[in-house]
Amino acid sequence: MGKYAKVFSVVVIMAMMLTLLPNQQYAKIPDDAILFQDFEGADAMFTAAQGATGALSTNEVYEGRQSLKYEVLSSGDPSVSKASISIKSKGQPVDATGMEYFVFYIKDTQGNNTIKISLTDSSGKSTDLGWKAMSTKKNEWVRYEVPMSSFSGIDFSKISEVRIGQWNEGIYYIDQLFFAKNLPPIPPDQPTAYHPSGEYDNFVVVELRTYSVGADIYYSTDGTVPTKESSLYKGPLRLESSTNLKAVAYNPKGDIYSEVSTFEYIIHQKADLAKTKASPAAGTYAVVQSIELSASEGATIYYTTDGKNPTTSSKKYSQPIKVSKDTVIKAIAIKGQVQSEIAVHEYKIDKNPTPFLKADGKKMRSDYGSGDEVLLRGTNAGGWLVMESWMSPTNSPDQKTTIKTLTDRFGEKTAWELINLYQDNYWTGADFDNIKQDGMNVVRLPFSYFEMLNDDGSLKATAFERMDWFIEEAAKRELYVILDMHGAPGSQNGKDHSGDTTRPDKGSLFGNKENMDKTVFLWEQIAERYKDEKWLAGYDLLNEPGGATGIEQFDFYDQLYKAVRAKDKNHMMFIEAIWEPYHLPKPDLYGWENVVYSYHFYGWDNIDSFPSQKRFTDSKIPMVNEMTNYNVPLLVGEFTLFNNLQSWDYALKVYEEQGWSFTTWSYKVTGDGSSWGMYTGNPSKVNIQRDSEEEIRSKWSQVGTDTSFKRNDYFVDTIRNYANPDFRNSDVRTWVANFEGLDEGATFETGSLATASLDFENKANGDASLKLIVDNKGNKDVNQQYVSIKASVNLADETNDYPKYLLFDVFNATGKENNVTVTLIDKDGKKATAKTHAATKALTNAWSRVPLLLKSISGDIDKSSIVEIRLAMEDPGTYNFDNIFVGQSFSNDLPAELDLHAVRSLVEKADIQPAGIRNALLVQLDNAERDFEKANAFTREGKEKQAEQARKNGYKTLESLIDFVSKHSGKHIREEDAEKIIWALEHGYFY
Repeated sequence: MGKYAKVFSVVVIMAMMLTLLPNQQYAKIPDDAILFQDFEGADAMFTAAQGATGALSTNEVYEGRQSLKYEVLSSGDPSVSKASISIKSKGQPVDATGMEYFVFYIKDTQGNNTIKISLTDSSGKSTDLGWKAMSTKKNEWVRYEVPMSSFSGIDFSKISEVRIGQWNEGIYYIDQLFFAKNLPPIPPDQPTAYHPSGEYDNFVVVELRTYSVGADIYYSTDGTVPTKESSLYKGPLRLESSTNLKAVAYNPKGDIYSEVSTFEYIIHQKADLAKTKASPAAGTYAVVQSIELSASEGATIYYTTDGKNPTTSSKKYSQPIKVSKDTVIKAIAIKGQVQSEIAVHEYKIDKNPTPFLKADGKKMRSDYGSGDEVLLRGTNAGGWLVMESWMSPTNSPDQKTTIKTLTDRFGEKTAWELINLYQDNYWTGADFDNIKQDGMNVVRLPFSYFEMLNDDGSLKATAFERMDWFIEEAAKRELYVILDMHGAPGSQNGKDHSGDTTRPDKGSLFGNKENMDKTVFLWEQIAERYKDEKWLAGYDLLNEPGGATGIEQFDFYDQLYKAVRAKDKNHMMFIEAIWEPYHLPKPDLYGWENVVYSYHFYGWDNIDSFPSQKRFTDSKIPMVNEMTNYNVPLLVGEFTLFNNLQSWDYALKVYEEQGWSFTTWSYKVTGDGSSWGMYTGNPSKVNIQRDSEEEIRSKWSQVGTDTSFKRNDYFVDTIRNYANPDFRNSDVRTWVANFEGLDEGATFETGSLATASLDFENKANGDASLKLIVDNKGNKDVNQQYVSIKASVNLADETNDYPKYLLFDVFNATGKENNVTVTLIDKDGKKATAKTHAATKALTNAWSRVPLLLKSISGDIDKSSIVEIRLAMEDPGTYNFDNIFVGQSFSNDLPAELDLHAVRSLVEKADIQPAGIRNALLVQLDNAERDFEKANAFTREGKEKQAEQARKNGYKTLESLIDFVSKHSGKHIREEDAEKIIWALEHGYFY
């Protein structure tokens, strides 16, 4: 009986222990799911676009007998006509109304990737083919979940096709496509660790990872099994003593855990002490510094400042050391009988004003970090030293192929002659002038090792020719340069923009000692050469280092950081995340100082949708300010907001408000009007395999900006006003109409299919807007559904100083985004018609601004004597228009001088006692208006300096008015009225 009792006790104990473990649950396909396709039938189920193939497979299935084998033949952006595959529904179109998710299972044999997806209804309408944020997992079946809220523009009750596209060449197995209202949770992937369990000297930095999207990691270091009540993993851990680390991944949806992972770290403390550290770090500064020394806990520090080596007889460190002149601090740490090596900290004090930048907390400042704040606003010199076929005049897949192919065909000497010809023409001094003219102050220079290193890793004799010239020309124009290692030896990401796709999407840098050593060597040479260059903003250590993540990436960053800092104590280093702010560690984890964190923001979902791009931009703010909040400056080193100008304007406004620097991608691209480039064009592409030497010379001699490219006005002028915010105050603008002060019964001429009236309820600002009702019964004749605005306005650009735009605010109540058709009529009755910017439409159920580039209106009219402007909409419904004016660009704020009559009206209606205060306000408004009128007159005469001074006087008066009204608010001016006046004075225009 005792024997059975003992067994029973063991069973009870084991059962109790099991109840203490995190709860394991397993998912299944929901019973109420609506199946779309399972590839079990015999009907035609899919159609592959060019560059892709599809076939049924019985070898790799998630469930049942068959799956779809989808193969991408070569890497590139998938589209409806290229590299994607369309999957038809199983039988009749599927009614997915009310469903929350579109789901399928996928096994990716290529790597860990995001997928492009669109839905099509039975009438042929499709959602945008956009990237849907999840990730596959190499060689494992993954449930890929896409919220239905990310799709729009189709009839969800009749979904007939699903299109899937992947960028990277490789094979993908797809199975079990369905729509679901709810998704049972699946256990998250068990956490892994980098660095692995093992023995380490002094300390180890450990990163925990899980592939599961939305799962948190909890860990313990006391041997207990972690749960959601344990420590939440927020970033890499620095372990300085032997530790038993246990971790689980936890999915709050369903309260479900992964299996427990256990990692054992044995830390050996070395007998020798680390050298003392100094903060701020050694280098050059413009003001007196207070130097703090630190060492291992319990150690005593001795130091000298007279050049002698310190001993225990030297001065003992007890408080910060004041450095007011050039000083060398030598220090040792003593602990027991052990002494550290001598640390040498050399400081220079240079009080001469200089543009030399250093980081000061979250800001960059001139004068070695103690001068004025500098926000870097500029662009990238992409396509010059590293050609990418999508944006450059070549058909080559990468720079390495270009060099090899041309060398094989024509010999090394001629090959480099051709490449040099391209580079000589592609970027010239005039390009720096263009960048400066558009208000920018920095250019990020992507370069690669191909230009600089021989095959054995030694420097080429010509290694610095291009870089020297570029920095020198930029400095002449007071433009900063960021040196960006776009292509490291072996490639840090295997992408075309690294110049080497030999190992796609991975590259051969990380883990390859030879290539890593070459990269370190190259940065040492660059840092040594440019350590004193004042117009060099800093070193961007690796562009998009996607070949490694987490600690593997950070460890190499640290190696590069130390190599550069050994040569250059002063320049900032730019460290890039792939892709989010939380993908970089706290700088103090490695002791990084004077660094800038750089992020590339590309919101691939619904690229032309303003609401989608706004959500993407907004999502970055808490990532930067809450999830990480690192005390370093931030550079958005690459970004585009694609084709919608409202998206550009909003994002740049956010960058400005947050104090983020930026460099757009990119200065030049092929493709007329592409939103990727400030200058765009279609020079003839070189076929490196077939074109003769003479043809290549001819084509690459025509790649200059002034030869084959044009300024991309819509986009450049939006960027311009944020590159230099002063432009928003100094640009000349002309008022057309704002519908204020009109009789309530005012009538407007319209086409036969429209009516118009003043609207006192729905307006962008002020008291009224113009309401247009279109009732065309399906007839989209804009000649019959317009409203006429009588005006006497000069829309010509005689001086051609800058492009002019007709801008206005639109409220679109139709539920469908629309462009506005604008017709201009001159004094002789001649007409010309054009549409507002194609991708920047009047948003639905919201006020939005739309622009029309006036030079895009062609026709035999006199733009200097426009007497009528007609605004027309194609679709039936109600529209409101407000604040019509001519200005520099889409992003202009409505200038205060054009809205002073509205402020005057507020002052006249306000409850102000005594009357003398009201009169004083009106007099000051007269003075401001007079200054702005002077500014406009000076501008017409070409006297821009005088015009700028007059504008400054006007704005100074308005600032004084704000102070005056604030002072009297609640006393002599009714508080509510004062708030309205101040708002009007501060904004000039309510947006």
